[in-house]
Amino acid sequence: MTILDVKFNEFAREYAERQPYYRHSLDDFAEEAREMCWAGFGLVDDGTGEPLETWSEYGYYNCDCRENLLRVNYESAREAFKSAGVETHEVNGWLVWDASNRAGHEIARSIGRALGGYPVLDDERLSDLEWDNAVKMIEDLYRLPGGVTGDDVIRQMPEVPHCSNCSSCDVEDALASLEYSQCMDCDEWIKTGEYPSDRVCYDCADREQEGECECIPVYVDTMRHMSRYPTVGDLREVQRGCETCSPVRWPHGGFKLGI
Repeated sequence: MTILDVKFNEFAREYAERQPYYRHSLDDFAEEAREMCWAGFGLVDDGTGEPLETWSEYGYYNCDCRENLLRVNYESAREAFKSAGVETHEVNGWLVWDASNRAGHEIARSIGRALGGYPVLDDERLSDLEWDNAVKMIEDLYRLPGGVTGDDVIRQMPEVPHCSNCSSCDVEDALASLEYSQCMDCDEWIKTGEYPSDRVCYDCADREQEGECECIPVYVDTMRHMSRYPTVGDLREVQRGCETCSPVRWPHGGFKLGI
């Protein structure tokens, strides 16, 4: 198949003409069309004068913000051609289309114009991808409290952390706004509500028991019944007032909160 046998869109011709050393010449494009049994070869301007790239779930080459934008524009463009009955394919990592189909020419021009004025073809789809990626990132990287999801955390943030490389992700602040704080001993998230954050979980509190004395287990059970968590100071106060624990913990009579 020669150049004369192939129809090219304006952008494919323009792009081929300005390539140094003819790395992507019209002859190359005609050969690609022959391989696909097409009578035409078209490229889509990505808004920067470069061909629109393809995207695949099996490849990842950019940070999230770039990858999401690439995916949205590729999927939107491909769907536009498909809806008009225009065949598309991937060549050199680009979205190419059969330029012998007249409907494809206006679609390609429309996409190029749109991306020349604004970098994304579908804002809603991009927002959904950013949200889903942020949820996955948070749930993969953080140990969240039981019953709390990545969606719950993001709703407490001023903006969606759309990229794991380019965005900050203040999960701790978001959980604090949900009235969670971390146990002072093991860092487990506990629902402390309006109470101070210097509290410990029930398991850590139970480990403060001295021997067989029941003062700590009884106190912890009481706090659990009230859906409250004790502070380290609370536990020391209980032991200080216990005839069994006090002489063991402070044999010389010394006592300081948190010691």
